Amino acid sequence: MNGNVINFPPLSASCSSCRWTKFCVARVLDPENRAQVAKNMVCSGPLRRGAHVFRQGDDLKSLYVVRSGSVKCYIDSEDGCEQIVAFHFPGDLLGFDAIADGRHQSSAIALETTAVCSLPYHRLAQVAIEVPALWNEIMRAAASQVMEKQNHALLLGQKSAQARLAIFLLYMSNRFAARGCSRSEFNLSMSRQEIANYLAVAVETISRLFSDFQRRGILEVDRRYVKIVSLTALKDLALEGRVLDASNA
Repeated sequence: MNGNVINFPPLSASCSSCRWTKFCVARVLDPENRAQVAKNMVCSGPLRRGAHVFRQGDDLKSLYVVRSGSVKCYIDSEDGCEQIVAFHFPGDLLGFDAIADGRHQSSAIALETTAVCSLPYHRLAQVAIEVPALWNEIMRAAASQVMEKQNHALLLGQKSAQARLAIFLLYMSNRFAARGCSRSEFNLSMSRQEIANYLAVAVETISRLFSDFQRRGILEVDRRYVKIVSLTALKDLALEGRVLDASNA
């Protein structure tokens, strides 16, 4: 299957050596069960930006855990337009959308150099029966993604473009902080166009808002590098508050 992760050279890796295990479904496994899962797991070699993990319409074969890098999930509409529905980072589990009818309803593509772990679904289901804690963790991961999609829908339906971008940056800040990285300084793996697509606004609007946030002293921006100067001011924008200058926040 073109673009599928199993066509890439495998990377020698194991759960015990992965720095992101504590964010992955494997965190609930004891060493014996973890080894059992690892025997059926394929870790990809580096996937270049633009390489597909799976494509819309592909048969369900595996669920995938992001091991490094980042991935975007998108849907191709009948008129050929792409709609980004989610961004995923190390420890995230991908592929739930195929469980309902056995085919992926979206595509997943690497945003940067990325590696993923492929967990064959039929084997994963068997292990989950033997290890209830694993099944509970899979359900938790699925529920978390459902909540994110609901929050995304609310974001698009109820918030201004300014608030949408502020909420997105706070989301990214929280994701980096949860993984032990800086909350206030990070590089975005997605382009302005991809952010605009995800937030359902024009790319010109995103560029203008980044410049506006920087002018106000809320952010420092250099291409994909972002430094949050005033977290308080950014939170105020997310709540639709009016921030005239970050120095007064």
